[in-house]
Amino acid sequence: MSASTKTEFNPDYFKSIFGDDNEDWRDFIEVNLNTYRDGCDKIKASIESGDMDQIKEVRHALSPTLQQWNALTLERGLMALDSENIHTHWPPLAAEFEAIFEALMAL
Repeated sequence: MSASTKTEFNPDYFKSIFGDDNEDWRDFIEVNLNTYRDGCDKIKASIESGDMDQIKEVRHALSPTLQQWNALTLERGLMALDSENIHTHWPPLAAEFEAIFEALMAL
């Protein structure tokens, strides 16, 4: 895992919540992972098309669960995106997305 998400995301904490039978949580984790992948793809497409409204919609949809997983750098970075900084701020945020993907898959 790279990026700030590596230090923010504590897999031991989440494993302690899941308990011994984390199969019950597998669907929950998978839904979050798929939602983040879809959101990341939508943001990439929106950057290419210049659709800030779509970016705003996606970031507001993802924000609560990113906070839940303690992916605060990613959440705050998404909320700070605007049309003037999108091209400079997106590359580090893409790395944060990759880090949360890796973290969730490791659970």
